[in-house]
Amino acid sequence: MTTDISPAVDGRRARRERGRSAVSEAMIDLVFEGNIPPTAEQITERAGVSIASLFRYFETLDELRRETTDLYFDRYAHLFDIAAIGEGTLDERIGNFVGSRATLYELTEPMCRLVRVRANEVVEVHDLLHLTRATRADQIRQHFDHEFGKLPPAVGDDVTSIIATLTSFESWDQMCHDHHRSHQQARRAWTTTISRVLEPTHAATPPAKELGVVPGTTSNSVGEAAGEAGAHE
Repeated sequence: MTTDISPAVDGRRARRERGRSAVSEAMIDLVFEGNIPPTAEQITERAGVSIASLFRYFETLDELRRETTDLYFDRYAHLFDIAAIGEGTLDERIGNFVGSRATLYELTEPMCRLVRVRANEVVEVHDLLHLTRATRADQIRQHFDHEFGKLPPAVGDDVTSIIATLTSFESWDQMCHDHHRSHQQARRAWTTTISRVLEPTHAATPPAKELGVVPGTTSNSVGEAAGEAGAHE
């Protein structure tokens, strides 16, 4: 009896998984076409399933959103990586980094926007977004490890947060839509700013007041104070 039932059970399970996948794929495609968020009717029509089937595959819309978000990160995982991470001159690494981040947003902008909306509604999406941000911060530290090695740990953390925020989707979205910068102009602005932030004896050095340096001392004294600050971290 078990042998007779198992194939039927396996068949239903396989159909259900195919149905879930079709629905998630349909939702992502609709989002990329500008339907933010797509309606249940649009999703079922694109996936070729009924409304009843949709809610058999997913008990709640939140479950569908979680699955779709996971699928999105899986489908575009390669865009979240930095090719040749940590390799090349500083200028080459900055160009590589900016190109990687900008390409991600150019290709996945609608989904990036939807994920951030859903993060306010679905705890799992919120947590996944914060995990992704933490991973990107780690990539920055690895990619610019040579420059960070010259800085006190606290200053390195400051610089990491500056670069991460500067090259976030929120920054890209605001620059392109609120400030009407073209994609090329946004890339140029990021490249220029990161170059200046990573200049060890200029933007990355804390103000003399923060380091307890007496006004009027030389820049070398400030650099020495930064080293002392790092020694006490």
